Amino acid sequence: EAHAQTKAINAALKARQWSKALNLADQLDAQEAQPYYAELAEHYAAQKQFKEAERCYVQSDNHSKAVDMWTAAGEWEAAHKLARSFLPESEITTLYMENAAKMEKAQKFKEAEKLYLAVEKPDHAIAMYKRHRKFDTMIQLVGKYRKELLGESHKYLAQQLEMEGNLRDAEEHYAGAGEWLAAVNMYRTNDQWEEAIRVAKFHGGINASKRVAYAYALHLGGAAGAKLLTKLGLLEPAVDYAMESGAFEHAFELSKEALPKKVPEVHLKYALYLEDEERFQEAEAEFINASKPREAIEMYLHQQSWSDAARVADQYDPSAIPEVYSAQGKAAAERSDFGRAEEMYVQASKPDLALAMYEAAGQYQDALRVAQRHLPHKLNEVNLRYQSAQAGMGTGGTKADYLSKGRNMEKNGRFSEAIDAYLMPKKDVIRDPDALEEIWEQAVRVAKSNMKNRYMEVVRGVSSRLVDVKKYESAAEILREADLLDEAVSVCISGQAWEKARELAGGNRMLTDRVSTSFSGHMVKAENTSGLMEMGHTGAALDVLAQRGDWDRLWETLAKERVGRSVSVKYAARRVQQLVDEGGRRMDEAVETLSTHGAPSEPAYYDMYRDLTCGILGRDKSQEDDADQPKVVASLREVLYGVAVELRGRGTDGRIDGEFEQLLMATHYTHMMHECGARGLGGLAVKCAVALLRYAGIVPVDKVFYVAGQACKGEGEMNLAFMLLNRYVDLIEAIEEGDMSGIDNADFADATNVPFDTQLPTYFYLPSHDAREEVRDWVLSICMDNSIEQQLPRQGESEGTVYAGLFASNKPTCIVTGYPVSSRDQINVNNSIANKKDWNALVAKTGRCPWTNEAASAQW
Repeated sequence: EAHAQTKAINAALKARQWSKALNLADQLDAQEAQPYYAELAEHYAAQKQFKEAERCYVQSDNHSKAVDMWTAAGEWEAAHKLARSFLPESEITTLYMENAAKMEKAQKFKEAEKLYLAVEKPDHAIAMYKRHRKFDTMIQLVGKYRKELLGESHKYLAQQLEMEGNLRDAEEHYAGAGEWLAAVNMYRTNDQWEEAIRVAKFHGGINASKRVAYAYALHLGGAAGAKLLTKLGLLEPAVDYAMESGAFEHAFELSKEALPKKVPEVHLKYALYLEDEERFQEAEAEFINASKPREAIEMYLHQQSWSDAARVADQYDPSAIPEVYSAQGKAAAERSDFGRAEEMYVQASKPDLALAMYEAAGQYQDALRVAQRHLPHKLNEVNLRYQSAQAGMGTGGTKADYLSKGRNMEKNGRFSEAIDAYLMPKKDVIRDPDALEEIWEQAVRVAKSNMKNRYMEVVRGVSSRLVDVKKYESAAEILREADLLDEAVSVCISGQAWEKARELAGGNRMLTDRVSTSFSGHMVKAENTSGLMEMGHTGAALDVLAQRGDWDRLWETLAKERVGRSVSVKYAARRVQQLVDEGGRRMDEAVETLSTHGAPSEPAYYDMYRDLTCGILGRDKSQEDDADQPKVVASLREVLYGVAVELRGRGTDGRIDGEFEQLLMATHYTHMMHECGARGLGGLAVKCAVALLRYAGIVPVDKVFYVAGQACKGEGEMNLAFMLLNRYVDLIEAIEEGDMSGIDNADFADATNVPFDTQLPTYFYLPSHDAREEVRDWVLSICMDNSIEQQLPRQGESEGTVYAGLFASNKPTCIVTGYPVSSRDQINVNNSIANKKDWNALVAKTGRCPWTNEAASAQW
C-alpha cells in the first residue's frame, strides 16, 4: 500500500505466499522483476506446477531451464514447442542431441529415443539401440523410418548373432531379411540338419526340405543316408533329385542300397546323360544295363554311326536291323545319293520307300525301274503318276498334248484349270514360238469367254510371254483387243516394231507423239543421224554427232541446215570445253572454234573463258615458240571483246562482270604488247608489258615480271629492268621452294598496281635452267653498277615516265598501253580513252582502232 513493491515481494516470498508474490512481480518493470520470476520458477518447478514454472522461466529469460524442466518431466512436446519459440532449429537440434546423449548414458533409452525423434534423427536412435543390443526396438525403428534398409539390417543382425552362436535369433533375422536359405546353410554348417530341414520346409515348402534332406543323406553317406531318407519317406524323390542333379553315383548308391527296382531307371537316365555329353560308348553300356538296346541303336542312328548301330542291333535286338538299313537309306536320300539309298531300302525290305524317294525327286524312270523289279503290282499306278506329273509340270509333251489337255478341261466345265493347262508350256519345253502362241491364245480365249474375272490377268501374262519369245506384234494385238492400247504401244516400242506402233497409235495424238519420241530416241541410240535428219530431228542428230566426236560433220550440218546462232554457240561451247580440258595446242583450236562458230555470253560459261584465257596467256616460253602465240592471242581478244559487246548490249548501265573484264583486258594488253613490238613501237610495248603486271594471276606472276623486265631492258630502261628482273629471280626461287613467304616486297611496296597475293605457279615460264641462270647472272652484274639507282621513284615523280604504270591512278587508262592518261593528252575514240600520242603512233602503223579493230586514222 505504501508502493514499496520490492519489499512487498520479498515479504511475500519469505511468507511463502507464492501467488501473492507472482501478482506483485507482474506489476514490476520487466527488468526489475526477473530475479523474482526466477525464484518463483524454481518453486513451481519443484512443485511440478509446470505451466506456472514455464511462465516464470520465460519471464526471467531462462528459456533453456524451462525446456530442461519439460524434458526432465518427459513432456517432449511441450519442451519442443517452447524451444521452437525462442531457439533456431540448429540450436534446438544441438540441445536435444545433448540431452538425448545424457539420457542414453543414464540408460533412459525411451527418453533418448523421443528426443532423437523430436528433432528427426531416427538414425541416432537406431544406432543407440544397436550399440546397446536392443535389436527388437532397433528393427522396429528401421521398419518405421528406414524401410529401404530393413532387409540389410535384418541380415546384418543375423550374421552377427550367427557369429555369436545365437542361432535361433539369427534364424529369425535371416527370415526377416528374406534370406531363409542363409538360415538353412547356418544350421547345416553347425551340423543341425533337423533344424535346417525345418526352416527349409517352413519357408520353401516340401521340395526345399527334400533337397536339404538329400544333402543330409549325402553328408551321412551309404546305409545311414539311405536309412535317413527311408525314415523321412524321401528315398525315391532323393534318387530322382540325384539323377536330375547329375549325381548318378549317389543315385546308384541309394537305389542299390534300399530301392533295387529303381536301378534300371538310373541306368537309363545315366545313359541319356552320357549321350548328351557325347560319351556314346559309355552311354551304350548304360542303355544295355537298362535293358534298352533299342535306345542305344537310335542313338547311333542319330549320329549316323551305322556300324555301331548294326553291331548293337545284331547283338541285342536283331529285329531292329531293317530299321538301321532304312535310316541309312533316308540319310543317303537326303544327300541325294539315291543309288545308295535304294540299296539300303531294298536291304531293309522296304522298296516302297525307294519308290517314294524317286517319285518325290521327279526321277520317274528310276521309280518305274524299282516298281518293275520289286513292286510289279504298282507299275501301272506309277506310270500314270509319271504322265500326270510330266503334263502338270510342263516339262514335256507336244503342242497337241497341251491343247488336248486344255480342251478336256473345257469339256468338263473346268475353265480355270483349262486356262492353267494352256499356260503350262514354257519356251524351254516347246521351242517353236508359233506353237506357243497358238497354245497361249487358247488361254486368252477361254478367259474372255468363260472366266472374265481372270481375263486381264491372262491377257497381261500371255502378252508378257509373247514378248519373251519376241512375238511383239502378237502381244500388242492381244493387248489392243483388251482395250489396253497404251500397253500395246509400249510393247511395240520395246520390240522396235515401229510400223505396228504407228498403226496402234493412229488417231491418238498423245500416243503418236510418244511413238515419234521413242523412235527418235532409238535413232539417237543407234547413232542414225541420217534417219534423224530425215525425221526433222536436227537437234537430236547434232547431239549424236557431238556425242561421238564427229565435229567436222557437225559443223557441216550446222552450215547446211542454217540453224540459228544460239544452236551453233551451244555446240561451240561444248567443243571448246572438251578442248580446254585436253589443254596444250588444243587451246588454239578452242579459240578458233569460238571465233568461227560463235561464243556464248551467259555467266555459266565464265569458268570456261577463265580456263581458256589462263591456258593461252599462261603458256611457258617453249609452248609459245611452238605456237603462233601473237595470232592466237589476237583471236582470243576478238572473241572476248565480242562477248563483252554482247553483254554490254544486254545491260542498262554498260557494265560487265568484273572477273570477265579482267580476262578481256589481260588478253587485250598482251595483244597490244605483241602488236606494238611487231610494229617497231618498242616504247609502247614496254608500257603494255608493265601494265600487264596488274594482271598477275591471270598471267603467271614470274612470266609478267620476266616479260616486262626484258622489254625494259630492250628499250634501255635499265633501272626498271633491274627491279623487275630482280623480283623475277626471287620468284623463281620461291617456285623452286614452293613457298612465297620468303619474298621481300619492300622494293614494290608503293607500287599499288603490283599485286602481292597472287598464286605461285607450279612451273617456270622459262623451262630452261640455263636461261633462268642467265637472268640471275645479269641481275648480279647490275648490282655492281653504280649508275643504276636500284629503286623505284615516288608515285608523284613517275608521271609521264615508264614507272607510271606501276601505280594505281584515278585518271583514265589508255586503251593502247594501260597507262594513266592526263586530261591534256586524252582523246575519246570508239567508246574508249587513249593517250593521243600513243594512239596516233599505233594507228599510223595499223590503220585500225586498237579496241574495236575498225578502220581508224590519226586524231589531231
